[in-house]
Amino acid sequence: MFYYKCSNQGGFVMNKSIGQRIREKREENNLTQNQVSEKLYITQQTVARWENDKHTPPIKAVQDLAKLFNVDTSYFFGEDRIIVHQFNFFAFIGSLILNCLFFWIIAVVLVSIQLAFWGTALACTVAPIVLIWQVAIGTVTFSISKFIASLIMTLVAVIIIPILWKITKYMCQILRTYYRYNINSIVYEVTPRVDK
Repeated sequence: MFYYKCSNQGGFVMNKSIGQRIREKREENNLTQNQVSEKLYITQQTVARWENDKHTPPIKAVQDLAKLFNVDTSYFFGEDRIIVHQFNFFAFIGSLILNCLFFWIIAVVLVSIQLAFWGTALACTVAPIVLIWQVAIGTVTFSISKFIASLIMTLVAVIIIPILWKITKYMCQILRTYYRYNINSIVYEVTPRVDK
């Protein structure tokens, strides 16, 4: 549990933990623990542990919290902190095994599915153009049912592409967040208390 000194408007000095600061800012912004967890792509239990000072959030999470609450990261730590980087060998071995055996399999499957959906959506988008081109070069004969079907495919693709874009963006954010927290668990930052 890390504490730092801050002074309130009355000039009196009080100690607040990082967890108390997180809770204070979350409540100021009228957010629930669940809403904060969704924005940071973590579990609600993690936010609860931080607020109850059972775990100290990694520096990357504090940076995300500072951005979410629109404050400087120094708000959570104070200015009298020294950051020390430490290497966690067991976290390195564990994440190496997990990433090699589990994560890459899931990532490859998800990327393949995303590429298939994007390919299908883009193909459906140009279906009327392809049909007109095939009729123009004489490969197929024109029929109104084929043309209507190609227009319906284009309409469905136009509706699905924004949804697909949001899903793809969300997946990229999850992967980036996963790697940031994963790397941060291997080489983590400690902020020892400096007494003056």
